[in-house]
Amino acid sequence: MAIIQSLYDYFKACPLLGDGKINVDYLPEKTREYTIDAITGDPYIKRYARGAAMKQYLFAFGNREFYGPDVLQNIANSGFYEDFSDWLEQQTKARNFPALGPGKTPRKIEAQSTGYLFGASPDSARYQIQCRLIYYQEGLH
Repeated sequence: MAIIQSLYDYFKACPLLGDGKINVDYLPEKTREYTIDAITGDPYIKRYARGAAMKQYLFAFGNREFYGPDVLQNIANSGFYEDFSDWLEQQTKARNFPALGPGKTPRKIEAQSTGYLFGASPDSARYQIQCRLIYYQEGLH
């Protein structure tokens, strides 16, 4: 199974998302939808003998929210990402990870940035947070 599919399935169980639709590499202009976007970076943290490796899958988790001069709305938008970061930390502590399939053992899922405003239109804005999934991948047997 592709890691992006594992993340998609995993985030469907996140209580913070309510009934918001999750997309992959796509975020429409509608509010209350989310996206998981793969981002570039070295997938290897450390290489071991016989092809085993500690690897990372880098991704951005984003959404579109109402946006404008309403300070309380904008605070709520940013506050969501604080809660999301905390949720990822709790999942790591509880060892509750995406199912990656044979040969890949998840070790940590974490936010690597604070949530931030990525782009805005007159009445909505895209917010996102950069994250990573760290996992051990078995080598040759």
